[in-house]
Amino acid sequence: MRLRIIILVLAILAVLSASAGGGLYYHSLKQAAFQQAENHANRRLELFNRQLSASLSEHVKPVKALAGLQELEYALQMANLNAIRTTIGNSVIDSTIKLYTLNNLNSILDNFANALNIEVCYLLNSKGETIASSNRNDPDSFVGKNFSFRPYFVEAVEGRPFTYLALGTTSNKRGVYYSHHVYNSQKREIIGVAVIKASVELIESKLFADSEGILLVTDPNGVIFISNSQELKLTLLWKLDKTEIQKINETRQFGDINWNWSGFSPLNYGYVIDRNRKKYLYSQMALDGYTGWKIVHLRSLQEISKELAQPFLRVIGQIIIIISIFIGISVFILYKKAIQEISKRKKAENELRLSEARYRHIYHNTPVMLHSIDTDGKIIGVSDFWLEKMGYARDEVVGKTLTDFYSDDSKKYAEEVVFPYFFKTGFCKDVPYTYLKQNGEKIEILLSCYGVRDEEGKVVRSLAVSVDVTEKNQAQHDLELARERLSRYSLDLEQQVEERTEEVRRVQDQLRKLSGNIMAAHENERRAVARELHDHLGQVLTALKMDGVWLEKYLEPLDSNAAERASRICSLIDDTIADVRAMAFRLRPGLLDDLGLVDALESLIRDFEKRSDIWFLFRHTEIPEIDDAFATALYRIAQEALTNALKHSKATEISVDLSADSVGLSANFKTRLSLTIEDNGCGFSSVGNKEYHGLGLTGMKERATLAGGSLDIFSAPDKGTKIVCKLDIKSDC
Repeated sequence: MRLRIIILVLAILAVLSASAGGGLYYHSLKQAAFQQAENHANRRLELFNRQLSASLSEHVKPVKALAGLQELEYALQMANLNAIRTTIGNSVIDSTIKLYTLNNLNSILDNFANALNIEVCYLLNSKGETIASSNRNDPDSFVGKNFSFRPYFVEAVEGRPFTYLALGTTSNKRGVYYSHHVYNSQKREIIGVAVIKASVELIESKLFADSEGILLVTDPNGVIFISNSQELKLTLLWKLDKTEIQKINETRQFGDINWNWSGFSPLNYGYVIDRNRKKYLYSQMALDGYTGWKIVHLRSLQEISKELAQPFLRVIGQIIIIISIFIGISVFILYKKAIQEISKRKKAENELRLSEARYRHIYHNTPVMLHSIDTDGKIIGVSDFWLEKMGYARDEVVGKTLTDFYSDDSKKYAEEVVFPYFFKTGFCKDVPYTYLKQNGEKIEILLSCYGVRDEEGKVVRSLAVSVDVTEKNQAQHDLELARERLSRYSLDLEQQVEERTEEVRRVQDQLRKLSGNIMAAHENERRAVARELHDHLGQVLTALKMDGVWLEKYLEPLDSNAAERASRICSLIDDTIADVRAMAFRLRPGLLDDLGLVDALESLIRDFEKRSDIWFLFRHTEIPEIDDAFATALYRIAQEALTNALKHSKATEISVDLSADSVGLSANFKTRLSLTIEDNGCGFSSVGNKEYHGLGLTGMKERATLAGGSLDIFSAPDKGTKIVCKLDIKSDC
């Protein structure tokens, strides 16, 4: 009975202690949660301040760029001149010029509005009248409207760019206005103002959509201009009197609105209350770059408490249930603890006897050679498998010295090295021994043993495992012999491979020389054909042209039809001369022989530029004089690469870079030429692509190899193609 009362009192004290601790914990947790919510709100305000300031200043540079365009200056001067001449009644300006100027201006404003994804771009003259606007076709068009009362116009016309938050007087939409003055051509007089209006809704949806709590942006008078709450937009954060509201309307910054009060009223520092007496945690921060404007964050205290109470009750409720169950179980355990202890001891003794019996059974029946020795090295126990493997009976082994069953070498090694080390450390692993069986046969084993220690920590006996590795060692020996034979065979094979490789190398050198001679002969033939076309056929066509011109002049007074036909013949001869010159240039450009590689590449690129809509960029460093063979190889590689890009790449831009560098070369070389051709076309995959191994790319690589250089091709689908050729020029070139 006394034990039952003691347990009951302890249970009640445990419940009371847990409840008191939970209450104190909840109070401190609540205070910490409010402090954490306030810190979190301040961090969010800092983040929103940076993001909102960045968004509101996004179009400051674009409006400056727009104001600097000459088309705006022309349009403003045209409008002012038109106004003067209309006043004096002298119509001098041609209507076609005025229409062209206005259309050009409208196109610029439309492009800016579309590219920047903004609401509207418009242009004001020096009087504040809108002369052009990107919303000219909309019902709320700004064209003809006067915005001289707007602060952004007043500031800009005085030479100060300005950013302004306001409600549109025409569109009745919230926006951010960016203004910049427009100078005349002498940069001395401000003749107008360029304005960009960006929608606040886009900034609001991007930054305020997923904000927790209520997030507001207010002007110096407390007008809520931006909010993540629809019903709070364009309302008053604090209650104002009629005089203050009248002052707000007089600025026309937010139009003529019948201002509603949001319902919030300030309490003590850091808290506000709405018209429903709901309390909020209040945090504010000044908006960077906008004097008097603030970013305000409101967080309901009910939401903060709810977020705190739910996990607290969930955890504390589980703890209370666990404590109750624990107390009940503890009472039950305390009653039966003594009986269980006695039962456990009896059960442990029975299990110990069974464990010893199982150990003996496992020790004697495990198919591994097991034995134990004492500190004198005498055998005190062996397994049945040990006896079976060695061919002895148990009474012939127990009490004998273990080394009596070793070979002479193993006995000496065990007594002088292994036994002293083992009885000192109590452990040894994979010690090689040789056993002598009863029939005199030798077996090789690896022995590992563990020392059993007494209460003083001294090793009193061992538990050893011997593994028969006779067959393994024999296999290892056979493997070593096979490895030696394989090594000798490998040396012979390597010698044969070297001989065959040398033969292949000689054949490749011969083929490379043959290919080089063929290419050189090909270049000579192209040079001869080009010279023949230019010198002979060109002269003949020139003579025909002179005769045709004479014939045209002769027939003109006699027969106009014949003279016209003679004129067409002259035109055909001119076209043929141009084709012959182009053909001769493509066969062998004279610039390559006369002026060098750089001028030849420039001429080649200009020729490709004329025959396509692709934009080419050629860059080069100072190139030393090089051998004709190197120049020809680089020119032909560039010609083939540009031809492939023009035919297959669908590129819009191609860049060609030629550079000379002497960094990192050996003493035998003084210059490395690098030619890079890169396009932004469709690219291709070199894996499994038969076209990749076509004659064009193969020919380029062959030319680079024959010149003693290398050519690499980098390409991938939709990633463009880049071809890099590098040639090392020897010092005697």
